[in-house]
Amino acid sequence: MVAIPLPFSSFPGERPQEGAGRLINCYAEPLGESGRAGAVRHRVPGLADFGTSNEATFRGALLNGATLYAAFDGAVVKFTAAGGAAAAVDDLDGTDRVSFARNTKRPTPDIVLVCAAGVFTLAADVIADLNDADLPSPTDVCFLDGYFFFGIADGRCFASGLNAITINANDFITAEAKSDTLYRVIPWNGQLLICSAGSIEVWGNSGNPTGFPFSRAAVIQRGLIGKRAISGHEDGFGKGLLFVGDDNAVHQLDGYTPTKVSSPDLDRLIEAVADKTSLEASVHICGGHPKWVLSCADWTWEYDLNTGKWDERASYLASRWRGTQSFNAFGRWLCGDTDSGNILAISRAVHTEAGAPLIAEVWSAPVQKFPNRVRCARADFDFAPGVGLATGIDPNETDPSVEISYSDDGGASFTNPRLRKLGRQGRPQTRVTLFNNGTTGAQGRIWKIRMSDPRHFGLMAADMRADLKAG
Repeated sequence: MVAIPLPFSSFPGERPQEGAGRLINCYAEPLGESGRAGAVRHRVPGLADFGTSNEATFRGALLNGATLYAAFDGAVVKFTAAGGAAAAVDDLDGTDRVSFARNTKRPTPDIVLVCAAGVFTLAADVIADLNDADLPSPTDVCFLDGYFFFGIADGRCFASGLNAITINANDFITAEAKSDTLYRVIPWNGQLLICSAGSIEVWGNSGNPTGFPFSRAAVIQRGLIGKRAISGHEDGFGKGLLFVGDDNAVHQLDGYTPTKVSSPDLDRLIEAVADKTSLEASVHICGGHPKWVLSCADWTWEYDLNTGKWDERASYLASRWRGTQSFNAFGRWLCGDTDSGNILAISRAVHTEAGAPLIAEVWSAPVQKFPNRVRCARADFDFAPGVGLATGIDPNETDPSVEISYSDDGGASFTNPRLRKLGRQGRPQTRVTLFNNGTTGAQGRIWKIRMSDPRHFGLMAADMRADLKAG
C-alpha cells in the first residue's frame, strides 16, 4: 500500500497541476504523537440562527451590557441574549460599514458611531448627530484608556476629552511617518495603532497634560492595503493581530515586527483583487481553534493561529463564506450574513449554514511515480466511522455518506463520484474502500473526498494499492 498524501494546509497552486492538496470547509487538527495519523480533517463550524431582522446588508455591531446593537442598511436594531426577532432602534443612513465604540462611563456609557453619513451618538435608543465643529469628518473611531480616537483620512487623529465625547480642536496629531491615507485607528495591547496605506504608527499613553494624550512609540514599515483588511483586536479574541499589507501578503504582528504568514497561493489571490477595499478580515474562536478569516467577493481563506495552517471556505452555491464581520457577544461568536439581514452564531453543534449544506472537501496531493503510470486496485480511507444519528433525518443524518472521486490530469477534471457509507450509529467497524480504480496518468492521481451530509466528518488517512505499470 502507498499512502495518499492528505494536506495539512491548502495549496491549490497557480494551476491545478501545481497544487499540493486543498482543504475546503475543513481543517487539519493535529492528533498528537500517539495518534493513528498526523492529523484529522474536521469540517469547519456551521452557522446557526441567532437573530432575525427585516433589514439587509449587515454593517457592524456593538455589545453594550445586555443589549446587542446591530447596524444594517438604513437602520440600527437591537437584540437580547435570547436572540430572536430584532427590536427597532433608529434610522441610520447608508450601506457602508459602521465603526462602533463605547467608553467606560458608569452607569451609562457613551456610544459613538462613524460611517459615511457622519458621526453619531446612540443614547436611549436614539441616534443623533455628534455636532462638534472641532471634529472633521472621520473614517473610523475606537476607544482606549478613557478616550475616543477618531481617524481622519488625511492622516490626522483626534482624541476626545477623558471619558467624554467633546472634542478640542487642538487635541490631534498627524501620522507623518509617510504621506498616505489613514484607514483605521485600532487599540492593541494597550497602545493605539494608527494604520495608514504606507505604515502603521504605534502610539502609547504618555499622560500628556494638554493636547493629544498619547506619544508616538514606534513606526511599523508596512502599510495596510485597505480599511477592512485588519482584524484580531476584537474583544474576546486576543490571539494575535493580522492584516493584509501593502505588499499583497498577510502579516501577523510580533511586537512591532510584521511576520508574513500567507502562502504564495493566497498572495496571488490578493494581488488579483481589483478593488482592495473589498477585502474583509474577521476573527472567531470555535472548538479551541482561533481563526483569522479573509474574504472578498470571490473567495474566503482562514488561518488557524494554533497550527499556522490555512484552509478555504465557500458557502453553498457561492464562492465565498456567507459569514461577515464576526464579533463576540453573550459568550459566543456571532456574525452577519451576506445572504440575509439576520445574525448567525458560529457553532460546531451544527453541520449546516442556516439550514444550507456545508460541504467538506479534501483534495489530496498527487500520488505518482513520474513518469510512470500506476495501477490502483484498491483504495482505503480512514474515517471516524459510525457517525450516524439514530434519531436524525433519514438517510442524511441516520446513514451518512461520503463522495469519493479522482483526477488523473492533475486536478483539471474528476471522475463521477462514488458514494460510500460512514456507518449508522453504533457501527464503528464500517470501512470506506474503493476497488477497481484503473490506472493513473503520468501526472499521478489526485483524490477528492466530499461530504455534504450533516454529520461528523473526521478523515485521518488514506492508502492505495499501487502497482507500477511500464510505459
